Amino acid sequence: MTLHNAHENAVTCLRFDNERVVSGSVDRTIKMWDLRSGRCLQTLDWKLSEGHTGVVRCLQVDAWRIVSAADDRTVKVWNLHSGERLCTLHSHTDGVTCVQFNDHLIVSGSYDKTVKLWDFSVC
Repeated sequence: MTLHNAHENAVTCLRFDNERVVSGSVDRTIKMWDLRSGRCLQTLDWKLSEGHTGVVRCLQVDAWRIVSAADDRTVKVWNLHSGERLCTLHSHTDGVTCVQFNDHLIVSGSYDKTVKLWDFSVC
C-alpha cells in the first residue's frame, strides 16, 4: 500500500500499530490512517484544532493517546480516538525534536539543548 499525497509537504515522522498509521509533517498536520484500507481517519490541523504551528518533528502513540513534538516549542497530547487536544506543554525555548512517554511521564528533547520531564497529571 502507498499513501500518495498523504500530506501537503514532507512527512517527518511515523508511528504505527496493527490498526493504524500516524504521520506528522512539515505541513504542521498529524494524520491518522487505517492500515488496512489506507483511508485517512483523522487530521489534526493547526488551522482547525489548536494543532502545532511549526513542523511536527516527532510522534509517539499508545492505545489512547498521541504525543507530538514540534518546532513551535511545544509538546501536545491528543486523544487518539476523538482527536481532542488534551493539553499543550510549554517550556522549551526552541523547537522540540523528540518525545517519549509511559503511563506517568513525558520526556522531551529540544534544539535548546535541554531534556524536560513532564508528569501526565498536568494533562
